[in-house]
Amino acid sequence: MWLSLFSKLFSKPELLDFSVLQTDMHSHFVPGIDDGAKDTESTKNMLAGLKSLGFSKFITTPHIMPDVYENKEATIEQLTAQLNATLNTNIIAAGEYYIDASFLNKIKNDEHLLTFGENHILIEVSMGMKETLLDAVIFELTTRKYKPILAHVERYVYMFDQGKLDYYQQLKDADVLLQVNIRSFLGQYGEMPKKIARKLAVNNMIDYLGTDLHNEAQLPMIKDALNDAYIQNLLKGNTLKNNLL
Repeated sequence: MWLSLFSKLFSKPELLDFSVLQTDMHSHFVPGIDDGAKDTESTKNMLAGLKSLGFSKFITTPHIMPDVYENKEATIEQLTAQLNATLNTNIIAAGEYYIDASFLNKIKNDEHLLTFGENHILIEVSMGMKETLLDAVIFELTTRKYKPILAHVERYVYMFDQGKLDYYQQLKDADVLLQVNIRSFLGQYGEMPKKIARKLAVNNMIDYLGTDLHNEAQLPMIKDALNDAYIQNLLKGNTLKNNLL
């Protein structure tokens, strides 16, 4: 009895895996259309790696970025359907929309947009400078009952003005959901994004964790992230919404 009690007192707490989240809602599985998977075999290995870490549902979000990745919604849907047939999977087709004037016009013209969950849509902005159209895009999306998710918010370091989370709170007040990349907690993108990710986590401001997986080489870091105290606290908490998608 005493040995059993001693073991419980000094044993390490059990680590959760990503089955708590169920859904990875930010990934680049479709081969050859952006900077993600290079071929179907790569996609197969990426999926297998994430499944081994507990993920069971996958939403792929190829970049839709004029002059860089000229992907069309119909093309993404078609290629994702082909991928599902080839790999016998059920990946959901979505997109990672770069905010610019052309995207704003798409919204205003009520063009077909790739959504998931309950009309959620993944958006991103420039890493280097504030996007002046962000407020207008948010307004147009929310007016039309879309639920915008801002991708990898910790990487826009200019939003972390004077080390405060005020701007992130403004986004949440405007009904924008915040997504953080899992690898940021281990410093994949530098020390400042790591610091921002941790501060957002401590303040319960993260709505979604995403792998933002582009290739197989990134899988070990996602696995290592399960040992991170901030990730474990998020998985043990009740604030993330991945499993609702």
